[in-house]
Amino acid sequence: MREGDVSGGDAARYHRVKQIVLQALDLQGSAREDLVAREAAGDATMVEEVRALLAGMEADQTLVVSLRSSGPPAPDAGQDLSGQEASADAARDYRLLQRLGAGGMGVVYLAERSHGDFVQKVALKLLNPVAEASPELRERFARERELLARLDHPGIARLLDGGILADGRPFLAMEYVEGERVDVHAARLPLDERIALFIGICEAVAEAHRCLVIHRDLKPANILVDARGQPRLLDFGIARLIDEDSAAAGDTHTGQHALTLAYASPEQLACQPLTTATDVYSLGAVLYQLVCGQLPFADIDNPAGLYNAIANTDVQPPSRRLRRDGEPPAQGRAVPADIDAIVLKALRKEPDRRYASVAALAEDLRRYLAHRPVSARADERGYRARRFLRRNAWPLAAAALVLLSVLGGLLASVLALREARAQQALAEKRGHDLQRLADFQQAMLESVDIDAMGHAMTDTQQRKVLEVLEKQGAGQPLDVRLRQAFAQVGAPSIARDALDQQIVTHALARLDGDFADAPLLAADMRQSLARVLIAIGHYAHAADELRRVLQVRGAALPATDARIVSARIDLGQALSLQGELEPATDAYDQALAATRALPALDPQRRAAEAGAARTQAARGELQAALARQSALRKAWMAALPADDEALLLLRGDYAHTLDKLGQRDAGSAEMDALLPLYRSRFGPESNRTLAAMDTLAELAFAHNDYEQSAALARQVAEVRERRLGAEHPDTLKAWGIAAGSLVRLADSPETFAGAEALLDHLLQAQGRILGIEHPATRQFIVAKVRLLSKQERTLEAIALQRQLLADCQRVLGPDHSETLFAQGSLASLLSYLPERQDEARRLAQAVLPPMGRQLGPEHPFVTATYDLIGRIERNTGNWEASRDAHARALEIRSRTRGMVDGNTIESANRLYVALFNLRDEAGMRDLRARFLDPLIARDPGTLNASLRSVREASLLALKGRWD
Repeated sequence: MREGDVSGGDAARYHRVKQIVLQALDLQGSAREDLVAREAAGDATMVEEVRALLAGMEADQTLVVSLRSSGPPAPDAGQDLSGQEASADAARDYRLLQRLGAGGMGVVYLAERSHGDFVQKVALKLLNPVAEASPELRERFARERELLARLDHPGIARLLDGGILADGRPFLAMEYVEGERVDVHAARLPLDERIALFIGICEAVAEAHRCLVIHRDLKPANILVDARGQPRLLDFGIARLIDEDSAAAGDTHTGQHALTLAYASPEQLACQPLTTATDVYSLGAVLYQLVCGQLPFADIDNPAGLYNAIANTDVQPPSRRLRRDGEPPAQGRAVPADIDAIVLKALRKEPDRRYASVAALAEDLRRYLAHRPVSARADERGYRARRFLRRNAWPLAAAALVLLSVLGGLLASVLALREARAQQALAEKRGHDLQRLADFQQAMLESVDIDAMGHAMTDTQQRKVLEVLEKQGAGQPLDVRLRQAFAQVGAPSIARDALDQQIVTHALARLDGDFADAPLLAADMRQSLARVLIAIGHYAHAADELRRVLQVRGAALPATDARIVSARIDLGQALSLQGELEPATDAYDQALAATRALPALDPQRRAAEAGAARTQAARGELQAALARQSALRKAWMAALPADDEALLLLRGDYAHTLDKLGQRDAGSAEMDALLPLYRSRFGPESNRTLAAMDTLAELAFAHNDYEQSAALARQVAEVRERRLGAEHPDTLKAWGIAAGSLVRLADSPETFAGAEALLDHLLQAQGRILGIEHPATRQFIVAKVRLLSKQERTLEAIALQRQLLADCQRVLGPDHSETLFAQGSLASLLSYLPERQDEARRLAQAVLPPMGRQLGPEHPFVTATYDLIGRIERNTGNWEASRDAHARALEIRSRTRGMVDGNTIESANRLYVALFNLRDEAGMRDLRARFLDPLIARDPGTLNASLRSVREASLLALKGRWD
């Protein structure tokens, strides 16, 4: 039914149906149904008419432009329209490229306009069939062209052409603006730049008002920002001339109701006469959104509630909504009171209380940017004075400075003498303290019993030499045996023990007596001596002394004092090195709490943060520790020199955590970049440089390059043994890394015996120095278990592994990464005993979920566990389950470690054997071509020991045999 064909009563009904349709267009689902039912007021026929019209308008998704009669068939609008043509009556053609958008009235396409010798991209707007059937909407479309023809401003998209297509449909050709919505663009800008951008929008709207045009639908979707940062105003589809709209008071035609509810003014909702104040209100809503990222009534999600809020509810200031609901604006700036006042004035319910014009709104914003008083706050007492002071801060400050200098000169002369006397007293006290420390150090050194120290060192050396001689037996001449014994007795270890017992402990014993009247001074000396104990590897002793330091300082100083924080950081380090991770965590957490108020790059805060992250990794919380270290690394690298000491240590910790998480390539890249910096900053034989080489050795081990790992670790161990002694914890750690690689490389009785002797020595020394439950000691036990397994001493290996698993569960808990590794290793050992397959399967399957949570689903130990399950299923003859487990391991390893990695090909070998037994010829051919043959074709002499072993396993796999 066309509007012109109905009676007066039917016309009114049709108008009402269209009003409901236009309100419902922006809604979906139940919200749309609720609005239709409410507005139809129980009229079922009207509900059906509304639904039919909505369905027709939504079918616009498939409408196409009518083309020339000689052209090709009309395409589906969802398809690419490239190459289709529509032509106007004049000698110009429009080729549709793609659909840009659609609304209640029409569809907008990106088109190419061909006219003579030039081609121009335009936004071509066409009426949809539903709108075309409405004389009122056709009239509005024609009016839009008339209004656009009036407007000529760089902030308004220009009308380029208009007329009738060959099929009789009206069209508008607009300037095509490439850009993004203003709210999206503004979200990246600081507040003042957003305001400047919005002023440009106001200038475009003000130009439209000067041409007597009211836009009536201002919203971010109709405002784009082009590549030059210029805001461009679009879509004057429901705009009116000011005198037209005044004359339309009381009119209920559809155009009056075509609006976007969230940006509509109260008078629009009430169908009252509209003036430029309507656009001021909509601009106020847009500004509100740009300032705080939300609309004034964003928390209301239904049309009826929003209608009521716009008409009756006061708008909350954007600053309050920001504090309650959102993140601060870009650059972290809060919303100033001036902006609150400007926005609220633009959004007042009564049109006559808003800004008199858009130009007045823009001017108030310019005054804000210039730090001048804004008219929106003109009634506030003292406001103009505050703005004056801010605007003229420098001249007023200069005048005040002159006045203050006159008064201050007199005051300074009075205070100078007092300050000088205070400084003199402080200098005298510091000089006195330094003299006391120097006297103490001299007296302490003079009182050292050199004779007792020499005898102690000699007695220790003699005892150790005799112990070595007793172990050697009498197979060689005495002089040869003596030289070998003295070579095995570590002189640095004896000297380190003598330093502790004869000097450090001797000095500590005198502190309380010599500094009884100055406990804080004694605490300073005690902390210095504790650092010496940490350096020589006597961690437990150092921790005891640091606790005494904290006790003294805690009684006299506030918890945030730098001296207390320093002692807590040192205590955290000593406890962490001792393997006491929970107390170490407490120490670092307390240090962190005391440094929160300090700048992010304060040395004490950085030391506390790095230590806390390091201890978190040691406790097995690897994912969280890596995230923490990664954030610190990014922030510090952006602000500190590349060779900053704390940054280098943090990056070393970060590489070590990457290794533990199986991200070995990333860890190796980090350490390769770090090692030259360490050598330059600390020296080639510094313990910090050697620690970096330790990490490189561990990464080489993780890459199965056991020769390189052993060589690096041995180099570090020999330097440390010479400088720190054979039994320093750092020396033992380096020998432990070397021993782990030697176990992997051992393949003969002689190499087995050498590796076992080294491990037994390390276990005995480490257990005596740091304790059998220390993390480093547990790593030696892991290597010992593997050595026993390689020698086919399976029952011994299982017994030792069960003991290790029980210790880990007791000390670390069931979900710690070391506990999970120990459980997986026990399952692997049990898989070699035919009668233990069920227990092995149960342990292996139980370890997969927690290991995936702790380390990630693609960690090397996860894929190793899949391979282990495949091996267990092979042992029980379940070849399908074996195939599936090995296929899972191979998929992850080939993707994360590469096709030529030793572990990847190991999984391929085992999968090949499973396929061999399942007679899967196609799968075997694929595996052989991709994994086995490329390795078999390589010269064994060019491969390291690990890859040679894998190559031999590949040759066995081709025969259907397990490695």
